[in-house]
This record gives sequence, C-alpha cells and structure tokens, in this order.
Amino acid sequence: MNEAIFKIIHQDTDILVIQKLASFLSQRGDQGSKEGLDEFLARVLKMKVYPVHRLDREVLGLMIFALNPKSAESLSQQFKLRKVEKLYWARVKGRLKEKNAHLVHYLKKNLRKNYVTVFPRETEGAKRAELTYEVLSESDHSSILQIRLGTGRSHQIRAQLAKIGHPIVGDGRYGARHEDGQSRDESIQLQSIVIGISHPQTGKFLRWEINPSLEIE
Repeated sequence: MNEAIFKIIHQDTDILVIQKLASFLSQRGDQGSKEGLDEFLARVLKMKVYPVHRLDREVLGLMIFALNPKSAESLSQQFKLRKVEKLYWARVKGRLKEKNAHLVHYLKKNLRKNYVTVFPRETEGAKRAELTYEVLSESDHSSILQIRLGTGRSHQIRAQLAKIGHPIVGDGRYGARHEDGQSRDESIQLQSIVIGISHPQTGKFLRWEINPSLEIE
C-alpha cells in the first residue's frame, strides 16, 4: 500500500525527499478532514515530519519535508525567497504556437471552491504569477512542456496554461476532459521532476531528479 503512495528518494537526519506516486493532499486543510501526506508519512515512518511546501493533490513527483524544526525554518525560508530549484513536466492539450514563452498573469483563489481565477493584468486581490515553459515534443493532439516557476502560487501551472488555451491533460477543474467526457482531477498530467535546495545544516546545494512518466499521444 505504502509503495503505491510514495517512494523515498533521500533521507538524512534533517530532510526527507520523496516521490509522490498517487493523488494525495499535501496537508490537511480546507478540503475536509482527510489525512494529509505529512500526517501519513509521520504515521507510516514513525517519525515527525514538517511540511515546507505543497503539491496540488492531483500532482505527482518530488516533494521535500524537514525532519526537525531548525531544518523546517531553513527550508521554508528558501521556498519563501524562491531559492529552491523546481522543474515540472506537463502534457497539455493541443500544439502551442509559441514554443518558448514567459507567462505573467494575476491569480485570485476562491478558497471555498478551491479554484483560481486568472486575470491578464493587475487586479485587486490577485497575486502576480510567473512561469516559463519550453515545448519538448508534440503531436497533433497534445504537447509535452518543461516548466520553471518564477512564483509559487496555488494551482499556478494549471490555471496559467488553461488561460492560454492549453489545459493540462486530465485536469477537469481547469477545462480538460478525459476521453470518456467526464471531468476528473485524480491523475492530471503534471509532475514535479526536479527539486534542489541548500542543505539546512551543511549549506551544500543538493539536487534530485526523476524520470517523468508522461508520454506524447
């Protein structure tokens, strides 16, 4: 069961890096009383873990957790100051006219609906969101993108790509549909494939990378 949910990529006395293999809330929050991944890991591994960032429930791939308060403070600060290297791959609907682009939008999240509205310009209550993408491969129906975030907003990649007319495959929340016509959010084609941080104790830069499991159609 545990093997179907996560795989340990790296562990030392200060940090835990895992590959998230299944849809799972990063932390218990506004989406009901379901157990968060941090709680699940603590229970299964029988140790205290400290969440320092999130992946959307439907997004798979690399995540990092701190194993003590001092490391949690260091890693949280790195995320806040955007000093963490993060790289994503996504399979999106259609072919993009621009093969490389920098997107800037303004996002406003409805917490009750857990949905982000995207605006093309500054809007009251909306936060600036930036990302850069590169098309790696494409077919008549979909494209594989490599994405670097300039900011770390909730649902950012999903909402921004949908805004330009290329929602992530499987992401019913932001406009894509499965072949059977049913909107779902269980297994969207977006994965966190690289994460790099400065180790909280040694200061050494550490970087982990996994092979994405996305295929062009």
